Amino acid sequence: MRTVQTVKITAFAAIVAAVAAAIYLPILTADFVYDDVSQILIDNYIHKPVHFAEVLSLSSMKKDIIDNNRPAMVLSLMIDSLLWGRNPFGYHLTNLLLHSLCSAMVFLLLYGVLCRLFVQSDKNIGALWAAFTTAILFAIHPVNSEAVCVVTFREDLLAAFFILLMLVLAEQFPTERKPTNILFGGLIVISIFAAAAAKENGVAAPLILLVYWLIVRRASQWRSWAKLIAAGFVAMTVFMIARFTLVPAQSAIFFQKAVYLGGSFSKMLAIQPRIWAFQLMELFWPNLLCADQTNYSIRFITLSAALVMLAAVIAAAVLICRKNIGFGAGVLIFCLAILPTSNLIPIYRPLADRYLYLPMIGVCLALGAVICRLKMPAKRLSGALCVFISAAVCVFFGYYTVQRECVWHNSLSLWEDTVKKNSFSYIGNDNLGFALFDAGEFEKAIPLFTKASGLSPKDPDPIAGLAITYDAMGMSVSADQAFRKAVSLDKRYAGYDSLMQTLLWKPQQAEKLQIIADRISGKQKQEKAIQN
Repeated sequence: MRTVQTVKITAFAAIVAAVAAAIYLPILTADFVYDDVSQILIDNYIHKPVHFAEVLSLSSMKKDIIDNNRPAMVLSLMIDSLLWGRNPFGYHLTNLLLHSLCSAMVFLLLYGVLCRLFVQSDKNIGALWAAFTTAILFAIHPVNSEAVCVVTFREDLLAAFFILLMLVLAEQFPTERKPTNILFGGLIVISIFAAAAAKENGVAAPLILLVYWLIVRRASQWRSWAKLIAAGFVAMTVFMIARFTLVPAQSAIFFQKAVYLGGSFSKMLAIQPRIWAFQLMELFWPNLLCADQTNYSIRFITLSAALVMLAAVIAAAVLICRKNIGFGAGVLIFCLAILPTSNLIPIYRPLADRYLYLPMIGVCLALGAVICRLKMPAKRLSGALCVFISAAVCVFFGYYTVQRECVWHNSLSLWEDTVKKNSFSYIGNDNLGFALFDAGEFEKAIPLFTKASGLSPKDPDPIAGLAITYDAMGMSVSADQAFRKAVSLDKRYAGYDSLMQTLLWKPQQAEKLQIIADRISGKQKQEKAIQN
């Protein structure tokens, strides 16, 4: 009988994985976008197998490379490079497979947790369908599309993958002294280390494991769990020590430090509640999703409104937690997962959709716990109603996910959507200008570079973009003026080699800027020769 149940659970997990893969199949034909261009197309580090030893030994963390503090992420890209070179298909395939595995593990985790918390038998149909429904939601929710569709945002997939692996292994962790105890315990500790090495939010792993034990397995032998959790904290601490001690002496890539929102910790505290409120809204209304979210994105949420919303959510969560401990576990996991990206320590990107990928595990657990405890008086009618509601939710969220896939398909569609949703996005206007330049739409690129320069007057990038655009249109005088202004703001824009070290420009773009530099240099030599 247990074999039949195992086959059934495996089949449900496979269906969830298949749904997750099916909805993201179109992304396999997508280009490299956003940071993919810098890390995979421009930079050569991941394409040199000799660097495997550096990454595995963590010495790559001293290198001035993208994601130098995320060796697990770099390692995954290097493996892709061995198989696919610079072909985007294979990299997107890896992201798709990771998301499918994460979705299947969400189902396995939720089913195991819900059975432990709410029923004595592992054959409970309520727990099975609650886990299945919420795992499908995880698989298709559009808030996860950014992490899945962009190769270099795989770090969120990896952190979630290792934390889910940790929890699935914890479900099977035997507290008795057996060889399997050591095996499962060792794999759990390795998963914690790998989660931290994938992305900074992986540091939440041992805390999430602690929550799991306190709520789900607290009846087990506490000594075995105490040792396991302590070992997990040690593994996380070891990596974090390496994270802050193994750093490059100088960086041409990260030449600006991350700062607090508003410029100070106190001002950040007045902004962050608005971000949390916005993220909660994204879970229910995916029309807000955007590749570059700034203060403009949260303009309609005042601090007072955000505080009222958060207070109401917290009050409701506390009331439900008093009657549903599984819901409380989901809420705690959500909070722990979102805390590392909540600007308490300055981060470069204060707000991004991909930050919700890991917290979605907590959302699904909380929702699954609520569904599992629902008492339906009429089984047939309630079953049909549940199926209808679930199907409607899947269609609603699936529609937006397909839309987001189209957005992430290439740079032009990505930045057009970004500027449409956030017209004050400096990154959106600047990158759309370059996308139009690459497409030969020079006249359309000029107003975008101009607007980007107005949004960030001290940034030379859009001004240099204007220089190569003017030059392509035969306006050499305007091109030379823009070039000189860009170089006055940042000397790295004076030549091809220094510009390429920043990994901001494609080689063909930098070559066109070098043409302007050579022309100006030639004029200066002629003027000196005439004067002499």
